[in-house]
Amino acid sequence: MKLPQLRSKINFLLLIILGFGVISHLNAKQFDQSYIQWKAQQQKHDQQLARQDDQYYLSRPTQQQNVKPVSSSVNISGDKISLNQANLQQLQSLSGVGEKKAQAIIEYRQKHGAFKALDELMNVKGIGPKLLEKNRSRLIL
Repeated sequence: MKLPQLRSKINFLLLIILGFGVISHLNAKQFDQSYIQWKAQQQKHDQQLARQDDQYYLSRPTQQQNVKPVSSSVNISGDKISLNQANLQQLQSLSGVGEKKAQAIIEYRQKHGAFKALDELMNVKGIGPKLLEKNRSRLIL
C-alpha cells in the first residue's frame, strides 16, 4: 500500500471516530437536558405537595395511621362518618358497631329517612347513649 492511500484511510477512520464522538456528545447533552427538565418538574411537584401538607417530606418516613378506604360517594370530612350516607363497612369502623348494628342503622335510615340529629341514632335497636357518646366525635349528618 502506498503512503498517500494509507494516510487517506487513517484520515477516514479518524473522521469516523470523531463523528461517533460528536454524536455521543450530542446524545449525552440531550440526555442531560432531559434530566434537568425532569428534575425541575419533580421539584415543582414536591413543592406543590409541601404546600398541601406541611408534614410532607420526600425522604422522611411517616407513621402510618389507621387509614380505611372510603367510597368517594360518601361525604366525610377528615375522619368523620356521615350517618346519612355511610355504607355498611364505614359504619362498622365505628367503635362498638358490628355488622348487625351497621345494618340496623342502614335499615332505620331507609325506613325513616335521613337522620335529623345525632341523638336520633339512639332510636336504632342496639344503640344506646354510651355507644353514641363513644362515637359522637366521629359522626356527622
